[in-house]
Order: sequence, then structure tokens, then C-alpha cells
Amino acid sequence: MTAFANQLRTLHNPHSALSKPVTALVWPGSPFPRNLNSGLKLSILFIMVAVGMVLVIACANVAGLQLARAASRQSELCLRLSLGATRRRVIRQLLTESALLGLIAGVIALLFTWALLRTSVTMIAQAIPAEWGSLVLHVTPDLAIFAYVLAISLLAGVFFGLAPALDSSRSALSSAVNASTTSSPMRSRRLRDMLIAAQVAVSLVLLIAGSMLIRSSIHALRMDTGYDTKHVVNLDLQFPEGPKYTVDRRHALVRELRNRLAGLPGVSAISSACSPTGGCVRTAAVSINGEKPSTHNARAIIFYSFVEPNYFQTLSIPMLSGRGFVSQVGQPEPSVILSQSVAQLLWPSQNPIGRSLRLGTDGQSHFENEALPDGRVYQVIGVAHDTRGVDLDGGDSQLVYLPLPEERWQDYPILIRTKADPLQLIDAIGPVIASLDPNLVATPSTLEQMLHQTPPFLISSLAASIASIVGMLGLLLASMGIFGTVSYIVVLRTREVGIRIALGAKKRDILGLMLRESMRPVLIGLFVGMTLSIGASYLLHGILYGLNTIDPISFVGVSLLFLAIALFAAYLPSRRAMSVDPMVALRYE
Repeated sequence: MTAFANQLRTLHNPHSALSKPVTALVWPGSPFPRNLNSGLKLSILFIMVAVGMVLVIACANVAGLQLARAASRQSELCLRLSLGATRRRVIRQLLTESALLGLIAGVIALLFTWALLRTSVTMIAQAIPAEWGSLVLHVTPDLAIFAYVLAISLLAGVFFGLAPALDSSRSALSSAVNASTTSSPMRSRRLRDMLIAAQVAVSLVLLIAGSMLIRSSIHALRMDTGYDTKHVVNLDLQFPEGPKYTVDRRHALVRELRNRLAGLPGVSAISSACSPTGGCVRTAAVSINGEKPSTHNARAIIFYSFVEPNYFQTLSIPMLSGRGFVSQVGQPEPSVILSQSVAQLLWPSQNPIGRSLRLGTDGQSHFENEALPDGRVYQVIGVAHDTRGVDLDGGDSQLVYLPLPEERWQDYPILIRTKADPLQLIDAIGPVIASLDPNLVATPSTLEQMLHQTPPFLISSLAASIASIVGMLGLLLASMGIFGTVSYIVVLRTREVGIRIALGAKKRDILGLMLRESMRPVLIGLFVGMTLSIGASYLLHGILYGLNTIDPISFVGVSLLFLAIALFAAYLPSRRAMSVDPMVALRYE
């Protein structure tokens, strides 16, 4: 790779920055070896926990079905024990069947996941913006993946087969001794109820967490940004390398491009500055009353950005007090405009207009040859409304605006405000740039698109999508578990139901009995799930936006929805008990 990099440097001008040695960081496609921010770490942890919880639901589901099915195998197990088989041998047989079922499921899941990943990676690579780079992932399973799937399949098989095996062998041994196989042991019934309650509790946690993440994502998409995102287009320019494109040449191109863009239909304003989500705002230490910022007198570390005088009109950012910058030729006036939150931070409950401050960037990150605000004493001339940038919590709304010199236009994106459809303006920008200089690389996008492509929005949307899918999968599995378990219970209690009907019980009484016994573990699971969801909401607080820690809509709405679906899943098989013929049921074995 070093030789390849050296060969690439020889293709550029020896005096350009691209011909100098650079350092490249190469890491695996997995995000775990990298330094991740807290929001992404929490999202990844949530995804892993959610997937693990779905596996627990699936295991509990199969365990419940295995336990219900084992009741119909009591005669077989009793016969094996009567012929001399030990209880250990019976348990080993049942665990072998469960482990084989788990291995088959693991093979199917591996093949399906492999195909899904190949399709997903292709779609994601095509959807990623070009300025983010290229995504190259190798998703073909290797030996480690095969070993992991084998281990998980075996553990899952043993996990969902151990409890039914122990209980079935104990019941069979007891039945063999007592010579009675007509009723399901109370121990098996309690174990089935525990499994159903566990499925319901875990599924409810996933659904409530998913609902809160979805609502958080909706709130984030609808949040008040403090500026117009729908009618402003951000135009990033990349100039080719070479002696032809000097600083003066770039400035001339930008000036000419702005003049041509101003003549397009619908364009009402053009400004050169970094948008709130453009990623080119910087941080600096701030001190007041003209003192040079230091570790002793710095009041805060805040964001700053260079903007043109018409920046606030272009983005529709209202001025709360004072005035804006004045357009002038040459070095701009030593003045600044504060955002509302900075004014409250530096001069709480006071009028900041006319006061002075200084900025210092020592120890702060910035690019080479970048304009810095150090050295000068700035006078506050205005206070603007807060704007939200990348951080959903508004942490980057503390912003100091400085006047942008005209000779720095080429270092910043061009912001274009339009009265017409911004997509039509984006289509018209291409021919204008091609006619000016076909070597220029331009990336136009609306501020709304840029906002939705920021990491916090992507993390919120990804977590909401995965949570909703995983939660619905958990609900489906839990409903199948309830349906299957109640179906087996109805079959096992056919003789009992026939006796009750023969003694005068009405069909609605039989239905009520079945539903009460079926819904008891569901209600217990709902209570446990609500309690666990409170703890989960506190853990997810770092990636939730615009919601209280306990969101009533998510908790109450999801619980009622789950209760209705669980009741429907239990009602369908319980109806069959109403149609039992007493004469046939009395002969049923």
C-alpha cells in the first residue's frame, strides 16, 4: 500500500499538497475496532441486546411448544422407562432432538443471512453519499462465523430443550409409577405459564423500546432547526489540483459562479458560509472584556463560524436584538453576532450589545491555512436566534458568528436560497458549472438532506428501524407461542371440556375458562415487561430526542396493542373447545 501511495503522489504537481507524504488509517469493516461516539456505541449495544432478546423469545417459544408436545408423548416415554431406559437416557434423547432442531435452524439462518447481507451491502453502498467515500465489505462467512453459528445453534437447542426434557422425563416417570396419563401435571402447566410470561415480557420490552425510538426519530425529523432547511441549497465545490488553480483563480471562479447562479429563475439570495450541518464550524475558547483567552479566564468553549452579512437572511435566521453585519470592501469590521444561547451563557440576564470578547483556538482542531479568529477584540453588535446543527440535543447551538472576508469565499460552500422547488435548482446548477469550468466538482444538496444525513439522524433512524423490525418479530414469535401452547392445552383438556359440557356448562363458560387461564401468564408478562421497559427507557435516554424518560404513549399504546393481539392469539384456539361433542370427548384418550 505504501508503494501504491508513492506512485499516486508522483501524478500530482510536486508543489501541491497532494504530492506530500500522508498517513492513511485502515481498519476492518466492522465498526467495533474504531473509536465510536457514545450514541453509536449505545445503538450498537441496543441492537445486539435486542437480537439476543429475540433469540430468548424464540427459545422460550420452542420450549413451550416442546413442553406442550411432550404431554402427548407421555405414553411413549412411559413405555421406554418401563422397558428399562433410565431417566438420563430419556433426557439425552430429548436433548439430542432439540440440538438437531437447533442445528437445522442455524444452517437455514446462516444461508438466509448471507444472502440478505450481500443484498443489503449493495443497497447501502449505493445509498451512501459520494462525499462519504466508498463502502467495501466482505460478508462471505468464514470459519469463525461458522463456529459462532454452530455454537449459538447448539446452545439454543440445549437451552430450549433442557427444561422440557427434565420436566417430561419427570412427568413420564411419575406417570409410569402412578399409571395415570390423563392429566397434565401441575408442574408442566406452571412451566408453560412461565415460558409464556417470559416471551410476553421480553417482547413488550422490545416493542416499547422500538416505539420510543420511532417516536424519537419522528421528533428529530420534525424538530425546529431555527433556520429554513427546505428552500436553501448547499453547494460544495472541489477545485482541481495544479498551478492553474491559484487562490486568485479560485476566488474569481467563485465570484463568477455566484453571479451566474444569481441569474437562475427563483434564486432570491446567495451567500458563502458554512451551514449549521456543514461540518466546518470550529470551536474556540472565549473570554470577555478584551482579555486574551487562557485556562484561567476562558468562560467557555463555544463554536464559531465565518459568515457573510446576508447569511441570516439567506437562511431565515431571525435577529433578536442589535443589527447584522454591514457589507464593505476590504477587511471587515471587528464585530460579532452571538446566538441566543451564547448571549445567555456569557452575559446572563444582561444586554450583550456593545460588549467585547476575544476568541482563542490554541489546542482546538482546525485545518491548515484556515481563517482563525485569534488576536482581535470583537464587539457584539447583535443576537441571533439559536440554530440546531448536528447534535440533536442542541449542544452546538452556542455559536459566535464572525464576518467573512471576501477573499475567503472560495474556502466555504455557497448557500443558495430559492423561491421555487430546490430540486429544480439543483438540476439547473450542473449546466452552469459545466459552462464555467467543466473540471470543477460540485456537490449540491438541500439543507434538509444534509440534516437527515448527519450521524445523529442516521443513528436515530437506524435504531428505530431495527427496533421496530426486531420488536414486531418478537411480537410475532410470542403470538405464535401463545397460539401453539393454547392449542395443545385445548387438545389435552378435550376430555375435561366434554365432562364440563355434559354436566351443564355453557359454551361461553368454557371459552371464558380457557381465556382466563391462557391470559393469566400474559398479564403477568405484561406487568414484568412494563417494569423492565422503565429500566430500558433510562438506558436509551442518550439516543432519545424530544421524549420523556417514560413515554406514556409508547408504554400504554404498545401494552394495549400487545394485549389485544395476545387475546386474539388465545381466542382462536379456545373457540375449538366450544365445539367439543361431549359423547366424543368422554371417549377421548
